[in-house]
Amino acid sequence: MDAKPVTLDAVKAARMRLGDSVVCTPLVRSETLSAQLGADIYLKFENQQFTASFKERGALNRLLLLGDAERAGGVTAMSAGNHAQALAYHGARLNIPVCIVMPRHTPNAKVEQTRVFGAEVILHGNQFAETLDFTKRLAKERGYTLIHPFDDEAVIAGQGTLGIEMFEQVPNLDTIIAPVGGGGLIAGTAVAAKALRPRVAIVGVQADRFSAAADIFNGRKPAPGKPGTVAEGIAVETPGIKTMAIIREHVDRMVTVSEHDIEAAVFKLLEVEKTVTEGAGAAALAAVMVDRSLAVGKTALILTGGNIDMMILSSVLQRGLVRTKRLVRLAVETPDVPGTLAHLTGILGDLDSNIVDVVHQRAFGASSVRATRIEFVLQMRGEEQVEVVVKTLREAGYDAQLAP
Repeated sequence: MDAKPVTLDAVKAARMRLGDSVVCTPLVRSETLSAQLGADIYLKFENQQFTASFKERGALNRLLLLGDAERAGGVTAMSAGNHAQALAYHGARLNIPVCIVMPRHTPNAKVEQTRVFGAEVILHGNQFAETLDFTKRLAKERGYTLIHPFDDEAVIAGQGTLGIEMFEQVPNLDTIIAPVGGGGLIAGTAVAAKALRPRVAIVGVQADRFSAAADIFNGRKPAPGKPGTVAEGIAVETPGIKTMAIIREHVDRMVTVSEHDIEAAVFKLLEVEKTVTEGAGAAALAAVMVDRSLAVGKTALILTGGNIDMMILSSVLQRGLVRTKRLVRLAVETPDVPGTLAHLTGILGDLDSNIVDVVHQRAFGASSVRATRIEFVLQMRGEEQVEVVVKTLREAGYDAQLAP
């Protein structure tokens, strides 16, 4: 396939090509988030695609442009999961063999979903670059067509259909904020959006553990990636050459967010919008929660995907409950005499504090051999109730402290 520049016409052609094979996902104003953040927030629910991510747009556009020989020979790609699922699903629909190479740390949910769609899955490498090198060798050895997850004009144009779609839904958007890994989504979306509404501001968000695109954009030497991000979908060591050129031309700002910020955004979206996003999918909201000045006018946040591992989601929810003081650990030093625990639990019960766990620490932490340290894990309504509980216990003569 001859590479063609990514233009609005290329994106429009991709839109026609895709037809109704991908979901026209909702773009809806969030009344609650708008009120909480003091901004005009719209959410683009790309986590509602069939494979739960925007990647279907670019993958399908690229598959549809394959020649007959390329279709028969099959395709391969390196992916942490969403591009993989998109290729596997649409490859199966089009009877195109698909082989996916994933980093070893890819969440099991993404691996299994890719296999469900009939693709061969090979786990290799710990970083994107290592996985990519292996995939290139595999493509050459087996004669596959390599479909890059972001640095491919057809893929970028496919992702750009989001930009057209959003302006059809809300014509006067002022700001679009998108997560950035390799840059395919923001590049395609920016090309379309700027052509349709030149005054729209395009903001990209990266996890600070994988901030190469933001570093380059902001004139800094790219920092090496740091494994262990909850946003593995945008954990890309080096952005694409083609995508970076488009980002420089069409994107207005690039910012980064911390792991804590991303976790808080995943938690917020589940609590407020009742929608599940993976870490990468919540990055746009995380940026606005950290810096509300990013949301100028009508602001669309692209929720890029919802493929989160259940164990990771469980941890994010538990940590979110701790962060919002709905799950707290309270340490109380008491005389080591019969009846003390009953007295303490009576006070906690009267204050509507639900006890999740109790641990006696006789050997650690007590100031006296005649004292004991009791640690409670409590369910609370929030910070205000925590303050009441601690104050009441201290007034009752107990040394009560919130434990780290």
